[in-house]
Amino acid sequence: SDNYRVEGKGDVTAPVGGTGVLAALDLESHAALLASVYTFGKAAGCHGAVVIAQEVVVQYLINYARPFVYSTALPPHSLCTIQCAYDTMIGKDGEILRKKVFGLVKLFRTSLLNEFKKRMCYQNNMGDHDADNILMKSFSPIQAIICRGNEHCIRVAQLLRKLGPFDVFPIRSPTVPKGEERIRIILHAHNSEDEVLRLVQCLCWSMNESFNMNSRVPSSLSPKL
Repeated sequence: SDNYRVEGKGDVTAPVGGTGVLAALDLESHAALLASVYTFGKAAGCHGAVVIAQEVVVQYLINYARPFVYSTALPPHSLCTIQCAYDTMIGKDGEILRKKVFGLVKLFRTSLLNEFKKRMCYQNNMGDHDADNILMKSFSPIQAIICRGNEHCIRVAQLLRKLGPFDVFPIRSPTVPKGEERIRIILHAHNSEDEVLRLVQCLCWSMNESFNMNSRVPSSLSPKL
C-alpha cells in the first residue's frame, strides 16, 4: 500500500481543522507514513507544493533533488498568499465556512436520495441500480451523479444549464470508465439551502426528462432570471 499522501483540496475541505485529511484523522505522525505532499493550488488559491517527511527523506531530497528544489522555489509573494490562505483555513472564518458547506453536503445527499425514491426516478431505466448507486459515495463538497452513457450525460447537463443557474459539465468516457459517466456537482459555502434544494429538484427532473419521461418544464422549475 502507499506510504505517502497528497493533500490538495483536502486541506480546506477536511471536516475539521482545515489542515488536511491526515490531520482530521490524527495520522500525521503515523509510523507508516513516509511523506505528505501539500499542494497550494485549488484549496489555497495559489501554486506550488511542499513535502513534509521524515528526516531521512528530507536529507535524500536535499542531496539528490537539489536542482528540482531550487528550480521550483516559490517567490515571496506566493509564500505570503499561502500564509494568508492558511490563516483563514485554520481560523474561525474557515471553521464557520466548513461547517456550512458540510451542512449543504448533507442536505444535498439526503434530499436527492429522498427525491429519487419518492419520484421513482429511473424506474424504467435503472435495472439493478437503485438510487443509492446513482449518487456516488462521497461526503466531500464534490458530489457525482451517475448518468450512464455519454449522450444521456450530456443531455442531463444541457437540461440543467437550461433550468439554471447551474454551471455543470458532463464527465464522459473515456475520461471515466464506460458505464460510469457522471454529472459532477461542487457545493460551495456561498450557496444557500434554497439553491441546493432547487438543484435537487432540477437534477431529478432533468434525469427523467433525458429519457423523455416528461415533455415540458414544470412551472415550479422554470428558469429564474
